[in-house]
Amino acid sequence: MEIRKLQKIRGGSFTLTLPKRWVEKRKLTSGEQIAVSEEEDGSLRLYPLVAATEKPLEVTLSLEDYPDLTALEYCVETYYIQGSNQINIFCRKIIPAEQKRRLKQLRMELPGVEVAEEASDKLNLQVLIDPTTFSLESLIEKTSSFSLHLQEDAKRSEEAQRHYRMTIRQVALSSMNRIIAEKVGVRNCRECITFALIARDLSRLVYHSSSIARHILSLDGKKKANSEILAAMAEMSKIAYEMQREAVQAFLERNVQLAIVVFGKMRFMREKEKALLKKILEKIRDVDTAVALSMIARDLRRIAGYAVAVADDAMNRVLTPA
Repeated sequence: MEIRKLQKIRGGSFTLTLPKRWVEKRKLTSGEQIAVSEEEDGSLRLYPLVAATEKPLEVTLSLEDYPDLTALEYCVETYYIQGSNQINIFCRKIIPAEQKRRLKQLRMELPGVEVAEEASDKLNLQVLIDPTTFSLESLIEKTSSFSLHLQEDAKRSEEAQRHYRMTIRQVALSSMNRIIAEKVGVRNCRECITFALIARDLSRLVYHSSSIARHILSLDGKKKANSEILAAMAEMSKIAYEMQREAVQAFLERNVQLAIVVFGKMRFMREKEKALLKKILEKIRDVDTAVALSMIARDLRRIAGYAVAVADDAMNRVLTPA
């Protein structure tokens, strides 16, 4: 830590010299624009505008370091989520055609990723999307919308996961770059954390919603459940749907009272699940059908549980000490 004296100059303004080492390390010159922002604790942060907007985040990966291609795919996804602008993959030999095909297929899972350069021994992926284009709130709203409709269409889970990855990427970039944070709607470090939390909770909602769709498909061709069980399941589904919708609304609108309403519905959801499972055991004789219906009931209750988590995220976003 270096201690420097505050100097008062003519006109009433104050100046403070910058450490020479810091300026040279960032290759700044006289006349460069420096952004100054005040933190919640009263400290100041300096942001060289040119460095903040032009410096790419790049990573290079060797195919030989990943005997299991799935591990490399996970790493590429993680580097993307953590804000990398370019991911270079090289091989000391020729990259096998099937492995290259799978790596290029990652473009379908990672929004904004395209092949920047390709050769027999390398594949460079580049993120072309402008991170300031999408606000975090709009991504949260879109991901929630996909999740709400997943019970009707399991295929939409892939699109929901794309939005989830984009959301986490925006959170990571916001934590590193104050300019991006302001443009995507993140006011401070604390709020950045709450966006990360709600993105995680929404990803679990997506998982359990798509799980319901899969179990419904597994029931195709089997003997239908009786009307009493179907009615109970429809009621659980309605409560879960309302809880998720209200929880996300509470987060986006910073509505504490609506979040509390979501908390109160969880007790009813547990009671409904217990009653439904009892009916399934009493009425359904086919084991596969009983298991599928029970799994649907479990997923509905877990969706309600993650809706409570989202409502908790809303509370943490709003109820912060001054």
